[in-house]
Amino acid sequence: MHMKDGPEIAVISVCVEEEHCTGYLELYYQKEVADLARLNHENTRKLLGYCIDSSLFTRMLVFEYVSNGTLYEHLHYEEGCHLSWSRRMNIIVGVAKSLRYLHTEIEPPFSISELNSSAVYLTEDFSPNIYFSDTIV
Repeated sequence: MHMKDGPEIAVISVCVEEEHCTGYLELYYQKEVADLARLNHENTRKLLGYCIDSSLFTRMLVFEYVSNGTLYEHLHYEEGCHLSWSRRMNIIVGVAKSLRYLHTEIEPPFSISELNSSAVYLTEDFSPNIYFSDTIV
């Protein structure tokens, strides 16, 4: 998706049927938005905005679009052969810098329950852009 005269964006959305919508779910979403909004590091995915539709429990998170797919895709499909060892090391260093930022450079520290190669998005120059979320979306 491309915003008019702006950057390309990625939208992650969820729609929950009204009978399954709870106050807890709404609080969880609001906490998720607040947590993601405070992240500001070159190797974390940038939250640009969010959307709430009150007709159903429809929630959306809007991020910068990262064009080169996930690390998982590059490791497990044909493109994996294009990841030289130096490129892989640069990805590892970027992920490590992101973890250091999340654990030691922001208050309160950002907790991560799971990190895997599907959460590591790669930019055009193969810099890692991490999407940390335990979100409902």
